[in-house]
Amino acid sequence: MKLKVFTAESVSPEDFYDRDWEGHIVEEIVRLLGGKASYRIVLNDELLCRAIKTASDNDYDVFHLSCHGSEKGIKLSDKTRISWEELADHFQKAKNLPKALILSSCVGGDSGIARAFTKRKRRPQVIFGAEAKEKKHLLTFPGACISWPILYTVLTTRGMNPTAFKDAVNKMNQITPHRFVYRRWDKTKYRRYPKHHFRREGTTCGAE
Repeated sequence: MKLKVFTAESVSPEDFYDRDWEGHIVEEIVRLLGGKASYRIVLNDELLCRAIKTASDNDYDVFHLSCHGSEKGIKLSDKTRISWEELADHFQKAKNLPKALILSSCVGGDSGIARAFTKRKRRPQVIFGAEAKEKKHLLTFPGACISWPILYTVLTTRGMNPTAFKDAVNKMNQITPHRFVYRRWDKTKYRRYPKHHFRREGTTCGAE
């Protein structure tokens, strides 16, 4: 399968200085696998919206968003905080929604993003990220650089199907302390895999 992955990265000043730009890793691995990759640094909300529109207009399969975040949402380079509800709203005007939204932030796998999209008319088929209840589980730059090549290799060789996503989650969780989760839209709700990691009260997600 030839993947089309658009990566938008909102780095902090410290990350920028240290050259901790995981977007370059994602871009190069997708290209090495024979896919199409675009990479942009989005410093503010305006550029994030522009990136979403560009990915939509060019019908990318995956929108990979790398940034800092928390259980409430994400934070951009200019320190703008965007709630999960606001992020879901950003995708509502897109011409074509990505099949998969990959959230590479400390708590990008939080159930809040799934709840936000569930309440809206349009949503990606898959939401993928990492949960964390303890500091040791927060997504790190080295962890991301090790983990994302696994995901994209599996999706390229096996396709963007539930079995492939589950296999990728299992492999990624075995090699780092991070807790990646995969959510798939199923008619009225997102189904979550694996079903036992840090399940929060009030989630609208069922077991995969």
